[in-house]
Amino acid sequence: MTTDNPETSSIAKEGALKVILNREGLRLTNQRQQILDLFDGTPDGHHLSAEEIHRELSKKGNRISHSTIYRALHLMVDLGIMREVELAEGRKYYELSTPLAKQHHHLVCVHCSDVLEFEDDRVTKASQQETLEHGFLLRDCQFTVYGICPACQLSAI
Repeated sequence: MTTDNPETSSIAKEGALKVILNREGLRLTNQRQQILDLFDGTPDGHHLSAEEIHRELSKKGNRISHSTIYRALHLMVDLGIMREVELAEGRKYYELSTPLAKQHHHLVCVHCSDVLEFEDDRVTKASQQETLEHGFLLRDCQFTVYGICPACQLSAI
């Protein structure tokens, strides 16, 4: 569901979110929309924690409590709209899930916590194959590799 036009992409994401929420008997609240809009305006490859979401929405003048953000994020994760990823330092971050965003995986530096996203169809295909072989239905595939980035390798020398 990717498109080159950001406005069309935003409308498509909002429509997908409405459909998913309606299917579950829920509605698209202003707070859920604010969170989705924030992710629409976030550069690819940038993950947000609940605290960062609260800070960014507050900067824009939106009054939303931490508990409302956590409830909205957990609901969107449960519905498959968002992904919760644990990248570095045991903190949880959030990003849009497929099909609202491209399928990708993460390389995380254990020294500086830098995160690099990468796409590799082999990982997705292997996940699909495993789920089929074991009778599962694939909902999401997250592959995270922890290592030491080139800059940290150089500084360790």
